[in-house]
Amino acid sequence: MKNIILNIVGLLMVFNVFSQQYIYGDIQSRYKMEKYICFEGENHHSLSKPYQINKNQSKVYQKGIWDYSAIKDSSKFTFLPFLSLQESPAISYSSPKINYATGIQLNYLSSKFFYQIRLGFQEGFVNNNRFSKKRPYVRSIGYVDDTNSMSYSKSIFQGVVSYKLNQYILLSAGNEKNTFGDGYRSLWLSDFAPAYPFLKLESTFWKVKYVNLWSLHEDQYSKGFSNFKWASSHLLSYNVTKWMNLSLFESVVWQDKDTLVNRGPDINYFNPFVFFRPVEYGIGSADNSLLGAGLKVTIDKQLLIYSSFILDEFLLSEIRNRNGWWGNKYGFQIGLKSFDLFKLDGLYSILEFNSVRPFTYSHMSSKQNYGHKNHSLAHPLESNFKEFLVLAGFQRNNIDFSVQYHYQQYGIDSSGINFGSNMFESYNTKITDYNHQIGQGNLVKQNLVIVQLSYLLAALTNTKVFLRYNHIDSKPFDGLINSSKVFNIGISSRLWQDQQDY
Repeated sequence: MKNIILNIVGLLMVFNVFSQQYIYGDIQSRYKMEKYICFEGENHHSLSKPYQINKNQSKVYQKGIWDYSAIKDSSKFTFLPFLSLQESPAISYSSPKINYATGIQLNYLSSKFFYQIRLGFQEGFVNNNRFSKKRPYVRSIGYVDDTNSMSYSKSIFQGVVSYKLNQYILLSAGNEKNTFGDGYRSLWLSDFAPAYPFLKLESTFWKVKYVNLWSLHEDQYSKGFSNFKWASSHLLSYNVTKWMNLSLFESVVWQDKDTLVNRGPDINYFNPFVFFRPVEYGIGSADNSLLGAGLKVTIDKQLLIYSSFILDEFLLSEIRNRNGWWGNKYGFQIGLKSFDLFKLDGLYSILEFNSVRPFTYSHMSSKQNYGHKNHSLAHPLESNFKEFLVLAGFQRNNIDFSVQYHYQQYGIDSSGINFGSNMFESYNTKITDYNHQIGQGNLVKQNLVIVQLSYLLAALTNTKVFLRYNHIDSKPFDGLINSSKVFNIGISSRLWQDQQDY
């Protein structure tokens, strides 16, 4: 299969020497900034994205070839139209259709106040054949509006408003994505799901960065009194030494309404300095609480070793029994990033392993799971999987070249039995309490290869001319190999990583 894709998007960000603003982009555009934060900066933190940046740090970015993408200290207000065009992957070549998005972006910047807002409209078609075992969705956009034609038609209202309270605290609100973690994937909060309304308080002082995130999410998978659910999350990053960082994460999700009460934004979870599990027990609720911990070690200004752990639920006695109790729901990540490999400036690599047990992130109802608009808020494979990935890239001036490989094993439900891979299914539908293991159900083994070459046009908008080749070999339980080859060429601006690898 061959697709030719054309994306034309204009997204402009403006910076000021006195203000801290957010920088978006994919892993290629974040490479130099991450290297600076991890190895050269003084007491910086890389866990929370989008990154905060000021003029003194902007020199670590690629420059691009367009003048308007350069730093402009005197800029205050800017607007720029954007347009995206691509061939619909679900339509036959005899009847081609176009997916498109168009609108304007508005930016304003002062010493303490900043906003970036995108207004527009988008529509198109999707191909959910590979994900029909779970539920249809438009990748990173939201719901499919018409499941017969697999089409969507949606307005675009996305952006962030931030206010710098003082030199330590930045308050932000908007309808946008956030991500927590140092890995290529995140088991805590990723950029896979669509944008959502949020309020965020970022405090940076001494060796500590503390992030409070309150967010509103939508769910139509289960019937209920409301399609909304709330989440409150804490992230603590502590630089123990110049080469070691420890982090803690917690989040709680609760439904907006149930049969007993209209809860809305529960004030008990809006205290920025409490642990959620004691509060949950104190108010007698059955909300969905998640805990996480992470460790990051830097070596010789070239290597970054990172790990993270997510804990949904567990009983120590059941872990000791090693009997595969369903309620031991957890996952872990371990990875290695290298910068300037073989002392060649711009050569980098990522090795990473992710594993998540069945039923993790799920709950009694999808109204309380860790998801948003049919998407996972963490890893796109959700749960009941193992993944190994390797990525190698080279960046020099405006040129980016990368090759990545993923090997994935995941179990899917069969014959109406819930094996714990679909986090939107209630865990109450499981057929047994014991003998659960990763890959149970119908096991799928999948190999993915992605090769990309791009040339940077505008640095601050991450606008690139690119060539990309995707190759997927998926071997399901019936032993038949499903192979897909897609070639992409176009121009695109990416605020977040383009998820093509699951």
